[in-house]
Amino acid sequence: MGTYRQSRNIEASIVDALTTNFTTDWSGVSVEKTFARIYDISLPSVCIRTGATAHDFVEIGDNNTWRKVQLLIDIFATSDGQKLDLVDYIVSKIKAGFVYYDYVITNGAVASKTANGRIRVMSIDVTPIDFDEEKNTLDVHDRNRALITCEVTLGKVEA
Repeated sequence: MGTYRQSRNIEASIVDALTTNFTTDWSGVSVEKTFARIYDISLPSVCIRTGATAHDFVEIGDNNTWRKVQLLIDIFATSDGQKLDLVDYIVSKIKAGFVYYDYVITNGAVASKTANGRIRVMSIDVTPIDFDEEKNTLDVHDRNRALITCEVTLGKVEA
């Protein structure tokens, strides 16, 4: 039995939230947290991952920090229109933030999750991904892509 640390808890909490939203509002969208797995599944799909993390000191001379995490949401769509719709849908869902869960893992599966605060979204940027090549020469997964980059925080001081 093991427990995820904060970065993995953030990823897993957001994967769970978006999976639940897509199940309710949109059929056939896969949500993954491993970039490499995206190319093995059908479109449309979304990949959730964390990037750079900053630990800003709360006070000069103090070891306590505020964690700010870069959240990367890669969108892989079947068309340009679907890409735009998925971007707008996801932005509408992430603005309010997410419930933060602490996960306990047993034998590689989630044994339990306990709500422990809120993931707050501080900023959202949307970037279309263009490889500057003819779309028909690209892998089908790379033809209609976008990247949503967010800064998120738990709003808690870490000792």
